[in-house]
Amino acid sequence: MDKQFTATSASPHVVLNISGDLRLKGQDASEVVAKSEDPEALSMEVNGDQVVIRSTNDCTVRVPRSAVVEVQAVHGDATIKALDDGLSIDAVDGDLELRNVGTTQIGRLAGDLAAKNVDGNLIIDNAMGEATLRSIQGDFTTTGRIYGNLTLKDVGGSAKAASNGNIMLHLDPAPGHVYEFDCFGNLFCRLPTDASVEISVPKAAQVMVSLPGIHALAPVQAPYALTLGEGDAQLTLTAKGNLTLDTHAPDWDMEDFDIDVDSEVNGMADAVSQQISQQVDLQVRMIEDQLNAQLSSLSMRLSGAKLSENQARRIEERARETSQRAAERAQERVRRAQQRMEQKLAAAQRKMEMKAQAHERAARHNRGGWTFSIPTPPAPPAPQSDPVTEDERLMILRMLEQKKIGMEEAEQLLNALEGKS
Repeated sequence: MDKQFTATSASPHVVLNISGDLRLKGQDASEVVAKSEDPEALSMEVNGDQVVIRSTNDCTVRVPRSAVVEVQAVHGDATIKALDDGLSIDAVDGDLELRNVGTTQIGRLAGDLAAKNVDGNLIIDNAMGEATLRSIQGDFTTTGRIYGNLTLKDVGGSAKAASNGNIMLHLDPAPGHVYEFDCFGNLFCRLPTDASVEISVPKAAQVMVSLPGIHALAPVQAPYALTLGEGDAQLTLTAKGNLTLDTHAPDWDMEDFDIDVDSEVNGMADAVSQQISQQVDLQVRMIEDQLNAQLSSLSMRLSGAKLSENQARRIEERARETSQRAAERAQERVRRAQQRMEQKLAAAQRKMEMKAQAHERAARHNRGGWTFSIPTPPAPPAPQSDPVTEDERLMILRMLEQKKIGMEEAEQLLNALEGKS
């Protein structure tokens, strides 16, 4: 494998033109490193604080986290992670994955887009495939169109997008912000129960509404408008297909656990366990609230479906049983995750206590002198810990991403859970 590198400042200007796949990641070191399987494929030009990388094959690149990165072209797939500063992408012929990046501008994307944790604005000219976006801290804008489906969850600023497919939105409209979405397919918009927003639907085949205090027993026709709360934000939704407005449905994955831990592994078990317990209780309440909301929405739809009373009752009973089973499975899953994490943290704490005792005995021995003490019987060996699950690893990585723990602390926690020294 050919490897080229150069020392740089903490924020160099890096330009890339790659004829294969690109894997780019930010790092703490002030250097740019490029690797390729083909020694003849890679070139690096350095001009002051600008580094230009060209490759006629697949390429892996490491740059300082604060680098300003300009991707002129990638004639394959691209994965870009861990950049704090500006990122501009002119063209990608394949799929694009973004994670933990700063403000990003994308010109032409031929494949699918997956973006998560953008700490700034996200601007897209044209994306030919699907777009799945989560946790955009700034504004989200498409100057052209997304030609596939668009899924957007959690945007901190205003948003404006157009799609040739369907649009799925999970929004918490912020006061003073404006949101505009237009699609050729169906549009689904989920809002929190305490949303404060003016909603306008200029066009849609039909509108289904299931929001707190809004009792639409049957589909309504566009144009349609309503105000939730004080109407502090503005939301405009346009669809050539059907449009559905309802409340947030919680996600049952480990990312719902937002856990803050101390900087030291030793002694963190109680704090983490307490926070997990609190959030499990919150999840259970969310499950119950969502179940009630879903059943209420179903009752509204059945009322307008011209079914007999017996037919509607049987459908509602089956839906209630199915929803309750799903809720029970979700509760059991989060409780098992809590139990596994508590067991592993407790085992890690016992191991570290044993090491501390061993260090203390060694220190007393090294100090020398005549002392008499009754030897402490050896502690029973700690049970071998199970391998760290993917959910637990994702939990720790999420804490690292949110800067609630540092890299060293994350490594300590992973090592402790894996039973390493």
